[in-house]
Amino acid sequence: MLEIAPLEIGTKTLQVGVGFATHQDAIWAAVRATAMARAGLQGASAEMVLLVTAGVPSQDTMPMIRSVLGPVGVAGGATAAILTHNGAVGSGALVVCLANGDGAVSGVAASSGRDLADAAQGAARLILAGWPFRMRYPRGLGLAFCRPGVGAPAESFLASWRLLMGPKMRTVCSVLSTPAVYGASQNEPIVSAACLEAPYSTGLGYAEGFEAGSMPDRQALIQGTVEATRAAVKRLDGDAARLVLVVESDARHRALGSAAGDEWTAIKNEVDARVPCVGWLCQSVAAYGRGVRPADAHGSLVVVALGDAPRR
Repeated sequence: MLEIAPLEIGTKTLQVGVGFATHQDAIWAAVRATAMARAGLQGASAEMVLLVTAGVPSQDTMPMIRSVLGPVGVAGGATAAILTHNGAVGSGALVVCLANGDGAVSGVAASSGRDLADAAQGAARLILAGWPFRMRYPRGLGLAFCRPGVGAPAESFLASWRLLMGPKMRTVCSVLSTPAVYGASQNEPIVSAACLEAPYSTGLGYAEGFEAGSMPDRQALIQGTVEATRAAVKRLDGDAARLVLVVESDARHRALGSAAGDEWTAIKNEVDARVPCVGWLCQSVAAYGRGVRPADAHGSLVVVALGDAPRR
């Protein structure tokens, strides 16, 4: 189990709980990881949950997650591997639970559509509909999970999503390695998205990819990852990091080969040992936000840092 210090927002604080479990049975791992993450909330009720499994569960995970946490919005999906304190794990589950602080709201949505661009706008509309009191544009952090084969994360998802969400909702889009996307939808969803709308400090870092079929220098890849991690943490503008998420493309991880462990160690060396640092592998990833422009690139990586609310 991982847990972090609460972020102070008014009189009520944001609580973050992180749990992960490794097991061939993704359902068992998801339930176990959820229980661990719930313990990190220090008694608060989860209001938003990210669930990423390494492997496709044999049955619907949503009822089991809610049996542990109650009625809560869940976003995520199944992919090739999760990233835990030991690096990449090919079977298991990662769960991140958040309970909002004062003045903060969260929202999750799963959406089907003709294509990824259509589904992106559908998810954005659903989330914004739950915030009728929010003025345009919302500010915060968004995480999206898409099934493969329906479009590219930057060109298809982020370009369409940003038309509704605007420039202040810093968003990371992962195209997963399997078709399994988690979330409640009348039709089979192709997108699952979660947003945290609040004045918390957030930072994004981006490591460029490489040409498909090339043999990139491993040390150069690791250095790019280190710089992305530093950039994400630096963009918190002095506020302490409370959670770091790493979203890495499968291609980058494969290109690193035996040096993948060195990359993960290098990431952790840039993050305070008390801060949970976890993530997942995906087919492709793109993001937009301060200092990061959306681009569809082979072998890229995105680092997300969530920090304290600014006291300035």
